[in-house]
Amino acid sequence: MISIKTELKEKKYEVEQMLELIKEVSDLNNKIVKVSILKSAYILLLYNTIESTITMIFERVHEVLNSVSYIDLIPEVKNIWVDFFFKKNSEKKYREHLDQIINGDLKFPSFGGDFSNRIKPFSGNLDGRELDKLMKLYGIGSLNTPDRAKLLKIKDKRNKLAHGNEMFKESCRNMTIGELDTLQKATFEALDNIVDQVGVYISEKKYLLLP
Repeated sequence: MISIKTELKEKKYEVEQMLELIKEVSDLNNKIVKVSILKSAYILLLYNTIESTITMIFERVHEVLNSVSYIDLIPEVKNIWVDFFFKKNSEKKYREHLDQIINGDLKFPSFGGDFSNRIKPFSGNLDGRELDKLMKLYGIGSLNTPDRAKLLKIKDKRNKLAHGNEMFKESCRNMTIGELDTLQKATFEALDNIVDQVGVYISEKKYLLLP
């Protein structure tokens, strides 16, 4: 988890620099449109930071789970395993996977590729509630930061911008520097909380059934 914490720190610095740029441009005359575009880009940066960090975190979780036998996993993780290997599969694949489990050859899947395409743990929908659901899905815990609800605004704005429903020069025009800073703090409080909990989940092997 050390490498993830290091990268998260770098992402936070990048976001802080973006906010400083917005402040600088805001102090110039007749730059309303440019400031509005920068604010929208800032929201996209926040959301991308959330999704890329969560992807890194769960890639690491899956890497750890890959070395554990099905029988030793907690029920939450077993449910994920079953969803991936036995739901919406052909009869042939079903038999193959069953044989692999019996032989001890079937491993928990890596996070990317077929797993993300089939299970779709997230796709442009990460806000406080969805992050909390994702953590509970793996039996990690709950997202308990006080401002997690503010992540909904980031997600909604990001989706409107990404889908072309709002223009960059209009979407975040009325958001103040204070509001942008609050969204930044809510983002990194949530991500730091998740990183810490996943660190404990892995170090204390909370994905294993109690003996």
